Amino acid sequence: MIVAKTFKWEAAHRIPWHKEKCKHLHGHSYKMVVEFEGEPDEKGFVIDFNDIKSMVEPFIKQIDHTTIISNSDIELKEIFDQKAWRYFLLPYDSSAENLCLFFLNIILEKNRENLRNNRITAIGIKVFETETAYAYIKQSV
Repeated sequence: MIVAKTFKWEAAHRIPWHKEKCKHLHGHSYKMVVEFEGEPDEKGFVIDFNDIKSMVEPFIKQIDHTTIISNSDIELKEIFDQKAWRYFLLPYDSSAENLCLFFLNIILEKNRENLRNNRITAIGIKVFETETAYAYIKQSV
């Protein structure tokens, strides 16, 4: 069975090497669906929605209303540092695919043992940049 929770945030980003309009700083109303797959326990729960929220929401608060900047985008990072503007630094470009990977890795890094102990077998992450465009990753715990 799969249990999922949706999270939303606003952020700007750019993909500096992109050949089209995505090379320019622009914003999105992001939506992310986090799925947990496993067998229900004796009470019928796969995972409590509050447990999902406590795993993910601290990172949503960090990224919401920021500019997501890649470690390699030195030019943009320097501007934001000079102005003391808030940003969220990623170790790679801020594509929807990489945001999926980032959230999957951070959830597993901080919660893998607890998830395994609670019979969670896989996690899926779906990140929407727009209402119609998203990336999806699923991985075993």
